[in-house]
Amino acid sequence: MKRRNRVAFFNILSTVLLRGISIFTAPLFTRLLGNSGYGVTQIYNTWVSVIAIVFALQTQGTLANARTEYDEGEQLGYQSSAMTLSTLAYLVCSGLVLCFLSPISNALKLSRFLVVLMLLQGFGTFCLNFLNTKFVYEFKAGRNMVLSLMVALVTLVLSVVLILQLPREINYLGRIGAISATYGLLGIPVCIWILVKGKTFFHKKYWKFCIALAIPAAFYSLSDLVLGHCDKVMLQQLVDEATVGCYAAALNFSGIMYTLFAALNNSWCPFFFEDMKQGNREGLREKTENFLELYTVLSVGFVLLAREVYRVYVGKDFWSSTMLIPVFVSSYYLNFLCNFPVNFETYHKKTKVVAAITIVSSLINVGLNYLLIRRMGMAGAAVATLASHCLQLTLHWLYARFCLGGREYPFGLKLCGKYAVVFAAVAVVCVCASQLPILRWGAGAFIGVWELWRIKKRKALI
Repeated sequence: MKRRNRVAFFNILSTVLLRGISIFTAPLFTRLLGNSGYGVTQIYNTWVSVIAIVFALQTQGTLANARTEYDEGEQLGYQSSAMTLSTLAYLVCSGLVLCFLSPISNALKLSRFLVVLMLLQGFGTFCLNFLNTKFVYEFKAGRNMVLSLMVALVTLVLSVVLILQLPREINYLGRIGAISATYGLLGIPVCIWILVKGKTFFHKKYWKFCIALAIPAAFYSLSDLVLGHCDKVMLQQLVDEATVGCYAAALNFSGIMYTLFAALNNSWCPFFFEDMKQGNREGLREKTENFLELYTVLSVGFVLLAREVYRVYVGKDFWSSTMLIPVFVSSYYLNFLCNFPVNFETYHKKTKVVAAITIVSSLINVGLNYLLIRRMGMAGAAVATLASHCLQLTLHWLYARFCLGGREYPFGLKLCGKYAVVFAAVAVVCVCASQLPILRWGAGAFIGVWELWRIKKRKALI
């Protein structure tokens, strides 16, 4: 129990630091950059995420399966082999981008200099994510925390210094340059360290195993990215960058819930694979119940308090997007519920199914965005994302429950449904009671104290 709590704590803290940089620093950077400058940085970061997924083949997503497939003595060799595969693929794709730099720059509405910075940052992002995943499944949570803290501090300090040195109209380059330099300069040594540690650059068995899982996982991750970020790109194309800035500020603020989910999932997921491998269904159900309860309480508390906190979080220029926050948090909650069937499918190596469902949901999201943005602006983009996540959850649950797991599927509708109903009810009440802050904050305080008592009683976070 102590080991489980210690691993959970450090994994949560490190993930919050690594993924939460943009969230924690948004109050500062929205004020320094303004609507348009902040919008440019958000579009840039979206394309960096695409590059990191597509060019590097998302091989870090296979590390969990490799731990169940190969003995402990083979893990370092597999990791270095997977890193070699990603590096070669990334170099080839980057070369193609450089050959067609001008047309790509024009299509993205970003300068050629920013496109080159994307390539550097994308590789660094992949390498740090690879190391983060490696540490998670090796239960080396303390190392993850040190890495995350270093990235967060260096990026923050360097960004502020560079922004203050540049003219207002181009000071967004300071933010972009700082992140690109940090991830690029840290990512390359990480890549070399993993290659040297494993000393296996090509192994037919490893590459065959890795490619079979990584390619569908890359399509899944890319489609998931489209599902979550195509709204910003389409707002840029159909409206303007200032609207992107307002929309992204509310999305990043709501992204606190995604960061908490990712952090908790990094603690829950290793134990899920371990319990599934050992057939420990009772232990898995207990951890799942705790996970569902904790995240539901956090989501409920967030929507109860969000309106007033957001107006402190950003300047008045961004307040028009306050109404979108309950919709965004609802989307993240559906994404959280989707995690259970997706992990079950991943454990059974059904990554092609995961990818197919996510691709379908993403294509529908693009279509809905096109229709709704033209009619409702940024509110239409938020609604389109919510509807697409609802479809994604439905398809994954139906497949995992009726096609893959049958009665053995451990995350039944009764288990997850009761928490979903509670969250949905509170989200609706929050929209209706937007002008009753005392009621909402009182309810939030009561729920928070209750959950702390529950955690103390069970002596475990999840």
